[in-house]
Amino acid sequence: MPAAIPTKPGSATLPFFGVLPKLVNIEGKTLEGPGEGNLCFSQPWPGIMRSIWCDHERFVTNYFSAYPGNYFTGDGARRDDDGYYWITGRTDDLMNVRFF
Repeated sequence: MPAAIPTKPGSATLPFFGVLPKLVNIEGKTLEGPGEGNLCFSQPWPGIMRSIWCDHERFVTNYFSAYPGNYFTGDGARRDDDGYYWITGRTDDLMNVRFF
């Protein structure tokens, strides 16, 4: 929402109301305060996907097995002293290809 919160250039800003991101280290421990780790969500929000059509097991394996109890986005992120999040990139070997 424009003007709802101050922004910092390049950041993903502060979490939207009701969205609870968290940073998790490689061992699965939640990082408090400023830091850098894997971006996860511990609580669902209305727009989160619920499954993969005809392959719910793949959905669970891909998004919930790395850090049990957390939805893992596959993105690395850092959080600054003010609570703003910065996406640092993908943590997997995903290659995006664009066709014309």
